[in-house]
Amino acid sequence: MSEFSMWFEQTFKQCYCEKGNLVDQERFSELVQLVLDDEADEESRALFEEKIRTCVQSNGKFLEEKGLRECIQTKLTQFKQDIPGDLAQSIKNSINL
Repeated sequence: MSEFSMWFEQTFKQCYCEKGNLVDQERFSELVQLVLDDEADEESRALFEEKIRTCVQSNGKFLEEKGLRECIQTKLTQFKQDIPGDLAQSIKNSINL
């Protein structure tokens, strides 16, 4: 197991209580961003995907984050000509498009 996988697994576990309920949505959102940015390795992604398949709250939070990202991407594309180039690039950099 890689160092990243160990960190991801430990951080992931800290998002949940001993009953398996999501209790740290902020930390979970950070992990969602790693998954959406394709920065998570296979082991981390497998752990994440298993949980969102079995936990309604985790799946809902994942879909919320994914939807927000898609909405921002759509708006950036839709209004690209109306946005100053440096502002668009700054927004893209901040959400790691």
